[in-house]
Amino acid sequence: MPLDVYRAANRENWDERVPHRTMAGSMYDLAGFTAGGSTLTSIEVQELGDVSGKSLLHLQCHFGLDTLRGLV
Repeated sequence: MPLDVYRAANRENWDERVPHRTMAGSMYDLAGFTAGGSTLTSIEVQELGDVSGKSLLHLQCHFGLDTLRGLV
């Protein structure tokens, strides 16, 4: 099968799952995040260090917030 078929199926799967995750209540503090806050713990900040100007990829992140929050 062409790669585009697999890519489309993967995208459909992600698009189906993300709304369930983003509506998971306060577990992700999406309101605080979109308002500019950080949801990183102190150990995460220490371990990551300054990531300004770097590209990040979090392979186990299910809808992107873990990676995005490292950029805030």
